[in-house]
Amino acid sequence: MADIDHRNRVVFLGAGDVGKSSILQRFLFDSYDEKYTETVEDLFSKEYDIKGIHLKVDFLDTAGNIAFPAMRRLSIVNAHGFVLVYSITNEQTFEEVKQLWEQIKEMRENYEEIPCVIVGNHLDQEDSRQIERFDALNWAYNEDLAGGFIEVSAKDNIGINDIFKILLEQVNHPRDKHTDHFSLRRMSVHFVENNETDTSDHTEGQADDKSKFSRSRSRSLIRRGSKPKTKRSSKSKSDCVVS
Repeated sequence: MADIDHRNRVVFLGAGDVGKSSILQRFLFDSYDEKYTETVEDLFSKEYDIKGIHLKVDFLDTAGNIAFPAMRRLSIVNAHGFVLVYSITNEQTFEEVKQLWEQIKEMRENYEEIPCVIVGNHLDQEDSRQIERFDALNWAYNEDLAGGFIEVSAKDNIGINDIFKILLEQVNHPRDKHTDHFSLRRMSVHFVENNETDTSDHTEGQADDKSKFSRSRSRSLIRRGSKPKTKRSSKSKSDCVVS
């Protein structure tokens, strides 16, 4: 048994119907459901034994409905890391991500030290894009969040594992010095690799945990090495992923 025990909470925030639940379901269980069901609040817990550390991670899937402001405030206060999700097909959902980030900055004095990933979901609906990648990345740069920006598709399993790899990379290479001792600091990419191994241990017939995540190309814009030079004036096809 591991000799050290840690618990951490990663909070998913964003408007309704942007795919927060779908992203979590894809990452944790490699499953996807086309049907939209409004979330009030769901908590998924996973445990990992990595290099002598017993790591407990709570993934909190929050309500997109603003009718639960007290729950949202509580989730922000208790978070060790954030995943802010919007839909690339809905401009208002991106505006809500901006508002959420401002709320985090107001409520958490150490916001610069907290891992945070900005996620544009629905990359499979490129033809309906309203938020240009350049505009989203430009905002992220201005907020010192560019290292945590990625576009994904929960439906097509594009870029999902990268979200969590980027989150962990921010722990090892933060925007500022970490002082809250977010205990994933020594996990690096082993967390995601362990998650893949964990799912492969289940039998083939189980519906909740499928055998293994498919390996695919990384879509992380930051790792592509350069920032877009011009804003696109027309829509174009795009693809992406993680291993």
